[in-house]
Amino acid sequence: MRRPARAVADLLASGLVLAGATAAGSLLFAIAEGGYATLPDLVREVGLPGAVAVAVAPLIALRLSGPRLGRAVLLGAAAGVAGTAVLELVREVGFRIFESMPGDLPMLMGVLLRDQIMQGPDTASNIAGWTYHVWNSGMFGVTYAVLLGGFPFRRFGGAVAGTLMGTGYGLALGTGFLLSPVPKAVGAGVFGTDFGAKFAITVYLAHAGFGALLGWLVHRYGNRIAPLWSVACKLLPPRGIRKENN
Repeated sequence: MRRPARAVADLLASGLVLAGATAAGSLLFAIAEGGYATLPDLVREVGLPGAVAVAVAPLIALRLSGPRLGRAVLLGAAAGVAGTAVLELVREVGFRIFESMPGDLPMLMGVLLRDQIMQGPDTASNIAGWTYHVWNSGMFGVTYAVLLGGFPFRRFGGAVAGTLMGTGYGLALGTGFLLSPVPKAVGAGVFGTDFGAKFAITVYLAHAGFGALLGWLVHRYGNRIAPLWSVACKLLPPRGIRKENN
C-alpha cells in the first residue's frame, strides 16, 4: 500500500482500538454506578465487543499498515497493568491506614460483576473484581500508548518529560473518577467531599503514581512507536510539494 493509504488504515484501526478500549474499560463501571444499567449487562453487551476490537484491530493494521498499532496495544496494556501496582499501593495505604476511602473498590466491582450485592463479597467475586480492575488499567494504558507512542523524544525532554506527561494523564483520570457517579455511589459524595479532602488526595496520588509509571514505561520501551499525530501527518503532501503550491 502507498504511504497515504497505509496512514489511513493505521488511523482507522487506531480509532477502532481507542473506541474499543473506552467501551471495554472503567467507563462501564461508572455507568453502572450511575444506575443506567447493570455491570454484567454492560460488560456482556458493550465490554466484550470492545475487547474484541482491541484485539482484532492491531491484526488488521499489521496486514495493512505495519506493526505500530500492535506494539502500542501490547506495551500500553503491559504498562497499564504495571501501573496498577503503584495505584493500589497508594490506595491500600489510604484505605487501611488513613481511612481515606469508604470501601474497597475492587471488592465492590466484584460483587457488581457477580450480581451479588445483597449477598456480599466472596472469593469468586473478589477474583472477578480484581481482574476487572487490572483490565481497566490495561485499557487506560492502551489508550495512552496508541495516542502518544514513544513521544516525547529526546529533543523534547526524554524520560523526564515522558514521566510528567504520564503523570498529567493520571491526574486527568483521577479527575474523571472524582467527577463520575462512583464517589457518590460509594458514599463519599460528589468529588468525594462528604468524606473529606483525604478522599480526593488519595485518588489523585494513586492516579498520579499510575500515570508516572505508565508514562515512563511507554517512553522507555516505545521509542519505535510513532504517536498518532505523526501518523496523521503522513497524509499531508511532501514538504517540497507544499512549498511549490504556496
